[in-house]
Amino acid sequence: MKSVSRESGRRMELLFLVLIFAGLFATYDAIRRVNKNLIDQTEEIKKIREELIKNNKK
Repeated sequence: MKSVSRESGRRMELLFLVLIFAGLFATYDAIRRVNKNLIDQTEEIKKIREELIKNNKK
């Protein structure tokens, strides 16, 4: 009976490790996506600013 309990405990440990890894990866991915969006928006702002400067000089 003890071997069944140990096996069940190992499965629970493995499940928790997989869930923790999945949570960490999801967090990393979310931060990466937000960072990419910020970089893209910054580039767009730079382009708009340059266009405005060009149009104001004319």
